[in-house]
Amino acid sequence: MNKNINLILLGVLIILLSGITQSCKTSFDGDEDENLPPNTFTVVDTIIRLGDERLTSEVHIRWWGDDPDGYVVGYEFTFDDVVTPATDWSFTEKRDSVFILAPPPGNDTIDFRFSVRAVDNEGARDPSPASVVYPVKNSPPVIQFQPAVNRPVKTFPAVRFFWEADDPDGKENLLEIEVYWNDTLNDPFIVPATTSGAIFRATSPDQSISEAQVFLNNSLNAENANIEGMILDDYNQLIIRSVDQSLAKSSFVYSDSVFIKRVNSSVLLVNAYGNQNPTVESFYANNLTANGINVFDTLHLFEQSAGAFTQLSSDNPTQAMVFDFFETIIWFGDNAQNSLSLAQRTTNPFFESGGKLMLILYFSSLFDEQSQFLDFTPIQSLVIPGSDTTLTITDTTTFNPIISGYPPLQSTSFLSVVRPINLILNASPIYSANISARHNPTFTFSPWTGNSTIIGKRTNSQGKTNFIISTIELHRLNGNNNAVDLFEKLLLDEFEL
Repeated sequence: MNKNINLILLGVLIILLSGITQSCKTSFDGDEDENLPPNTFTVVDTIIRLGDERLTSEVHIRWWGDDPDGYVVGYEFTFDDVVTPATDWSFTEKRDSVFILAPPPGNDTIDFRFSVRAVDNEGARDPSPASVVYPVKNSPPVIQFQPAVNRPVKTFPAVRFFWEADDPDGKENLLEIEVYWNDTLNDPFIVPATTSGAIFRATSPDQSISEAQVFLNNSLNAENANIEGMILDDYNQLIIRSVDQSLAKSSFVYSDSVFIKRVNSSVLLVNAYGNQNPTVESFYANNLTANGINVFDTLHLFEQSAGAFTQLSSDNPTQAMVFDFFETIIWFGDNAQNSLSLAQRTTNPFFESGGKLMLILYFSSLFDEQSQFLDFTPIQSLVIPGSDTTLTITDTTTFNPIISGYPPLQSTSFLSVVRPINLILNASPIYSANISARHNPTFTFSPWTGNSTIIGKRTNSQGKTNFIISTIELHRLNGNNNAVDLFEKLLLDEFEL
C-alpha cells in the first residue's frame, strides 16, 4: 500500500517539475517583441492657396519624426505624385531644407507633392509617410546692368559690362542669361546664370563689323564661341535678359550706348594729360606725320566729363586688351604717378606680344624716388640731389646726346623741378642735361655735377629697343627746332617703324 502511494507521489512530482521547466522555457526563450516603425510629421498637412496667393518656387519645408521603441536616424523624401514600391527616395539626416520647385517649361503654376518618412535605428521606415501638396507659382526673373568705376562712352573694341540677375523665387531658380549685341533678332549668346559680367573683345578690330571673344567674370580665357553683332566706328548697345528654370524670361535690358572705335593702325598715341592739352597732342601728331607715320590711332586716356572718365576702360584687364591691339604706343602726360600706376598694370600683355612703348612724363617733386611704379620701366630710381637742393632747367638749357647720331637739344621753357634717372643694368642713357642745382636756403644756383640722365632706353632679349622713357616732356625740348630729327631717331631707328 505504502509502495503504491509512493509511486503515485513520484508521478505527480515528475509532472509538476515538467510543467515548471516548460514554463521557464516559455518565459526566457519565447518570441521577441516586434520592432515598431517610426512616425513622421510635417508642419502642415494641407496648403490651400489659389492664383497669385500660391507659394513662390523657393519653398522651405520642415518635418520631424519619433519612434516608440528606438530612435530616428534620418528621413527619406520624394516628390513623386504617387508613392509606389519603385519610388526613388532621397535620404537626409536634416529635419528641414529649402527646395526650388520650378514649374516645367511653359507653365507658371504647378502642385508639388512632398512625401517624407522617418527611418529608425533598425532600418524600419514609416509605412504611412507624411505628405503635403505645395501649390507653386513661378515668377519671372529680373536683371539689370551694374555701374562700373569707369564707364567709357568711347573705346577701342574691348569693353566690359557688369550686371546682376535675380529671381523672386530665389537665385537658384535662374537658368541662364541671354546676351546680344545691338539686335535681339540675332541668336542669343548664352552665359551661365552665375555670370555677373564679361569683357567683349573684337576678333577683327580693323573691320566695320566683328564678332567678339567673350571673357566671363574675371576670366582671361575666352569662351569657345564668339558673340556676333559688334559694330565698329559706331554706337553699340549690349542687351541682356535672364531666364529661369521654367524658361520664364525677364524683359530685355539695354546698356548705355558706347562708341566703339575701329583700330586703324599699329601705332597708338596716348594723350594722358588731364586737360587733354590739344597743343601738346598736335606736337606729337605733327612729328609722327613728318616722319612718314601718317596713320595712327589716338586715345584720350584721362579725359573726363561730369567727373567721369570718358575713354578709360572699366578695369585693368580690359585696358590691357585695348593696349594689346597695337604694336607701338607713344604715351605722354603731365602726371607720372597716374600714368605709371596704370601702365604698370596694363602693359604686360602688350610687351609679351612684342610691343614697344615710348613713355614721356612729367615727374613732380612729390614723386617717390623709390616708387614701385618704376619696377617695369628702364628706371631703377630717381636721382636724389639732397634735402636742401632742387634740380632745375632754364629756357636755354642744353641736352647732350649720349648715343652718336642723336641731335643736340635745347629747352624752350623753365622747369622748376627736374628728375634725372638711374637706369637698370640692361638700359642705356640717350640724353643727359646741363642741369642747374638750386640751393634752397639761399636760392643760389650752381651747375649740377651728379647723374643728369633724363632719357633712357631698354632692349628686349633680341637686343631690340622696346622701351624709351623721358622725365621731361619732349615738346619742351624743341629750342633748336629739330624735334623731327629727334622723333626720327626714336621711332624709325630705335623702334624700327
